[in-house]
Amino acid sequence: MSTSDIIDYQIFGEEMQFVEVELDPGESAIAEAGMMMYKDPNITMDAVFGDGSGK
Repeated sequence: MSTSDIIDYQIFGEEMQFVEVELDPGESAIAEAGMMMYKDPNITMDAVFGDGSGK
């Protein structure tokens, strides 16, 4: 059984909101295609088909 950690996030903006997620080492996030605005250069990104669950 997998466990989940608390998500460290902050919501910015009024009419055009965005969320900033802070990932701890070993954590990952799944974004909807075309919706990720920015990532830190130290974060690696992989594109996968499906829902990202690895099943």
